[in-house]
Amino acid sequence: MKKCLLVLLCLFISLQSYSQSLETDRLALIAFYQATGGDNWFNNTGWTVPGNPGDNPCGWYGVTCEGGRVTSLIMEQNDAYGAIPAAVGSLTALKHLDLSGAGDELPQFQGNLPAELGNLTNLEYLDISENRIEGPNIQVIGSLTNLKHLSITPYWNVPTSFANLTNLEYLRMAAEDYPFPTSTNLGSIPSFFGTFTKLKTLILRNAHATGSVPSSIGLLSNLEVLDLSQNALTGTIPASFNNLTKLTKLDLSYNNLTGPIPNVLGIPVAAEVRINNNAFNFSGMESNISRLDQYLEQDLIDAQLTYPLCLGCTAASIEVYAGGTEANNTYKLFKNNALTTTQTGDRYIDLDGEGIYRVEVTNSLVPGLTLITKDHVSVRLPVTLVSFEGKSESNQTKLTWKTTSETNDKGFEIERSADARTFEKIGFVDGSGDTKDDQFYHFTDLNPLATGYYRLKQLDYDGKSEYSKIIKLKRSDAVFKIYPNPASYEVIASGFEGVKDLQVVNETGRIVLKTQADAGKPVSVQSLKPGLYTIQIGTDTRRLLISK
Repeated sequence: MKKCLLVLLCLFISLQSYSQSLETDRLALIAFYQATGGDNWFNNTGWTVPGNPGDNPCGWYGVTCEGGRVTSLIMEQNDAYGAIPAAVGSLTALKHLDLSGAGDELPQFQGNLPAELGNLTNLEYLDISENRIEGPNIQVIGSLTNLKHLSITPYWNVPTSFANLTNLEYLRMAAEDYPFPTSTNLGSIPSFFGTFTKLKTLILRNAHATGSVPSSIGLLSNLEVLDLSQNALTGTIPASFNNLTKLTKLDLSYNNLTGPIPNVLGIPVAAEVRINNNAFNFSGMESNISRLDQYLEQDLIDAQLTYPLCLGCTAASIEVYAGGTEANNTYKLFKNNALTTTQTGDRYIDLDGEGIYRVEVTNSLVPGLTLITKDHVSVRLPVTLVSFEGKSESNQTKLTWKTTSETNDKGFEIERSADARTFEKIGFVDGSGDTKDDQFYHFTDLNPLATGYYRLKQLDYDGKSEYSKIIKLKRSDAVFKIYPNPASYEVIASGFEGVKDLQVVNETGRIVLKTQADAGKPVSVQSLKPGLYTIQIGTDTRRLLISK
């Protein structure tokens, strides 16, 4: 009899514990519903809110249970809105959590990540991408060491705690082109990513990744997809990429990567490899062409004019740096947009007097790609101007410039403009006539514009003249600012003079508000919905977050 009572007691305790655990999950789901506008979700089928103790949440839309606990919560693109509530941390049996935002709307979840997310140590799948998740608690993701799938949109540099995520098989830290491609801030790619040896997919697309690509990425021998496109990466492709023998896709497009391209013949021929829209030349392309699927459109290549040793002479030749095997390169010289010379196997091309020159280069082993130099102007040089700079100090603009040789130089008119189109003379500085020595000049604009454009007009004694480049300078007290940011109902714009036209553009590029702003006075933004916007006054822009 005592044994029977003991069994019944154990069963009762077990059932009570089971019920309490599921009830805890139900209450956490209710709190999530109430904190994220559940009444307005795209789909809230089955959710009973507030409900009663003992209601079974298993089967509510997006909710899956195993063993009497909630193990999966999928709210992907369900119009949930606001901050992710701390109550999520009570769903301690979760293995799958998908709170990804809609790809064609403003970010749904915003604000800080709750520290309680670190309680979900059973998580294997976490997707909070296409949201604006910020704050100091991002590092708690690094405590979720059972994660196999992680997808986030980064607005911060990668925390060192992420080095613990060695079980990852899928890592995506990226943003779609829309709705907010320019706000991410991944920073440099951590070298510890190379310890994630189980990774099959690594996507860091459009995340504002900077710096060079770590060679440790080439240690990820199980990688099948590597996407580093649409960033600001510099440097070369690591030679270690030749070890990525399981790749089906390698996308390095739309960066600032340079050559030479290393041997990547270890990458399967069937893999899709994209290196287009970078700054590569033909160096390394010839030997790797069998692996390259997309390589067209590269940045302008370097070239240099060579002048004879005389003052007042035009450039004698142009040297082009196109890379590759010289014998495979064909060079076409254009003068004032007209083709004048075609030659193969020689990167030194003779010029014919004054004019605007550019060179287009093709390679017989790299079909379809034409590398182009920027325009180079060959003129007779009465004055060799090597620098023209300015800076704002104490609300005055100080201009400085340097010459390395002068012939018949009368002097320099200093011209200023408010729009870079219509200039007026504001001063004159005498030149040095004829000299082969370095000369240094300066001029101070005592009453500068808030934003001014400056150029020099160099005058010869015989009446000839030529202009310098145009530089743009802002008065030290004329930095365009918007505050408060984030804002709710009104903002104040400063850093300009008088009344200016102000417009607000949403993340789709549509103008949602036009008004006028008086420097230092409030502007109402009460009509704007929560989200990210761009404030424009003239050519100046600032990002603004509306949070209500």
